Amino acid sequence: MTASERSLGIMARCQGSHFVDKGYYKKLTLYGRKHGIRVFVFSPRQVNFSTRMVKGFEYRNGSWHAKEFPIPAFIYDRCFVGPSYRHYKPFVEKLQNDRNITFLGHGLSGKWQVHQMLAKSPLLAPLLPPTEIFSYPVLQATLEKYGAAIIKPMAGTHGIGVVRIKEVRSGYEASGRNRDNQPFTRRIRDTAGLKSFVSVFTAGRKFLVQPYLELHTPDGTPFDVRVLVQKNGLGKWATTGKAVRLGDKRSITSNLHGGGKATPLASFLPLHFKSAKAARIEQSINRVAEELPRFLEESHGRLVELGIDIGIDTAGNVWIIEVNSRPGRTVFRMIDDPTAQLHSITQPVRYAHYLMKERVGG
Repeated sequence: MTASERSLGIMARCQGSHFVDKGYYKKLTLYGRKHGIRVFVFSPRQVNFSTRMVKGFEYRNGSWHAKEFPIPAFIYDRCFVGPSYRHYKPFVEKLQNDRNITFLGHGLSGKWQVHQMLAKSPLLAPLLPPTEIFSYPVLQATLEKYGAAIIKPMAGTHGIGVVRIKEVRSGYEASGRNRDNQPFTRRIRDTAGLKSFVSVFTAGRKFLVQPYLELHTPDGTPFDVRVLVQKNGLGKWATTGKAVRLGDKRSITSNLHGGGKATPLASFLPLHFKSAKAARIEQSINRVAEELPRFLEESHGRLVELGIDIGIDTAGNVWIIEVNSRPGRTVFRMIDDPTAQLHSITQPVRYAHYLMKERVGG
């Protein structure tokens, strides 16, 4: 196997030498080195397809160094989708279509597409909140039926742009997080005001509409369960860890970027549910963790890891809220789960090593 075939390129959105998650990529590099795998970070915009070389960064001797590398045989896609992704997309697609390159997994395309895939599973479909593409008539119909609705961006992250709209005595109340991820609450007098508000708020972006679910503790603290599932060194799906993310009471989401906290699932459930119900909830979460990755991969194509966000309403019903193919790992450090934290970092390299052996074997 050549040096380029023993290399793992972490594809990220680099602005010069600036890129996020340097601490995570450093650990990946050091773990890869122990197993004879060269790991480096690069931007898809810095690939020269004529020379088959790419400008990137490698962690050596305590710091990151710029260097030119052969295009790696294996790529770990951490190129987060956002407003500027269109500048990267053509280069990403060219790499994906290169026969000599294997992606550990392909990023999910969007919340709506994922919802449509999961809705085909008899086991998972009942756990999906009713979801439709946003339009003002759809929002009105949802409010009339449920009294409260959520609108969320199709391609949003970190809870940014998620808004709850509910009917109140004086009209409507909109509360959530704006584009700067700041919490806000606004009173709206009538339907004309509501139409004006959502028109301005959603301008230029596609949104989804769902009924508002009571996903909070009795004292009003929003929470969800983050389940991290990853491919292991045998190419099989395994659950790395489960943790509860608790949000700010002023917020409707529990995302850590909005000032949230984390706690272990095992200690959280008995505090808020009777033992029989807590056991059923955990059993349901485990079924989702086992079924969802395999089912989604059948429809979508190869995946390497997923962050599954699961909601539990006040009645103890379990809901699949969101699935992320580029999940964070902070939550396991926050709950002091060293095993989950270690696996969350090492599993992508173990899976890459498995694919390398498969390629040699094939």
